[in-house]
Amino acid sequence: MNDRKPPQTLHAPRIEALERLQAVIYLAKTGSAFPELEMRSCEEYALAFNWGVCLTIVDDDLHTPPECRAKLQVALQRIRTAQSGALLVPSKATISPIDGEFHEFSRQVEKAGGFVQVTRR
Repeated sequence: MNDRKPPQTLHAPRIEALERLQAVIYLAKTGSAFPELEMRSCEEYALAFNWGVCLTIVDDDLHTPPECRAKLQVALQRIRTAQSGALLVPSKATISPIDGEFHEFSRQVEKAGGFVQVTRR
């Protein structure tokens, strides 16, 4: 008789697939032309980090403070509801040319669980 036991098979623990970070691209439309270069810059940045883009917003309301811009608030709401984790902008001035306003809005995004990423310096 053979008293040998079959070798044990070790199973690796299941690794759940990581969800891909979703980003909202927020662009400023300063004239009549669509901000094509800025959009491509943001899309390429997202692609380089394997982020998905769940929404692209083009806003022409740039003279209003960030907290009063309806389209910027839509982007913030996406982060609050965890539909997105990042707000991609081509420059800080897209949100506000005033550093204090930019930093205040960035703090709101961070409080909501996300971050603002500037794609160009």
